[in-house]
Amino acid sequence: MLTDEQKTLIRKGLSKGVADTQIAESIGVKHMAVFGYRKSLGITAAQVLEVRYDTWIRLLESGMSVDLVASLYKVKPESVLNTLYRKRKFSYTEAKKRGQRAIEAEFRKALGITAQDVREQRLEAWVRLADSGMSIEAIAGIYNLKPTTVRSALRKKPRTAGASAESNSDPAAFDW
Repeated sequence: MLTDEQKTLIRKGLSKGVADTQIAESIGVKHMAVFGYRKSLGITAAQVLEVRYDTWIRLLESGMSVDLVASLYKVKPESVLNTLYRKRKFSYTEAKKRGQRAIEAEFRKALGITAQDVREQRLEAWVRLADSGMSIEAIAGIYNLKPTTVRSALRKKPRTAGASAESNSDPAAFDW
């Protein structure tokens, strides 16, 4: 017979998509007790799986590592990524990018800076670096970008001869 506390822990585990066996192991009961209680609640195994996938996505998008999510659910990291891709067309790479953009957006909002301001400042820094003699490849390396991205942006940016001469004549024009 399950205690009220065990029933609460089972409901909590099911609400996060934890498997019956894992819940049973953590609260010290047989997995059939968890299975029976889950059935009495009218929760199917498929529903638990759907909740699990939602939870995994939420955890990964919040910045938790794949390894940590996998260890919490006692599965392999590859299983997390492969399952989410197959079942939800979820791309971890895209989720990481979205998460990073969200963090950057919050930071910009706190500072009162727009995304366009950031792009313009970055481009100005690239121009100063290029004018000081730094190679496109070195600039790209600093920003973890492809050299073609930097090269393309620099080609589009109109530069005046005065700005270039000014940067070259004053070695302290760009202060690291």
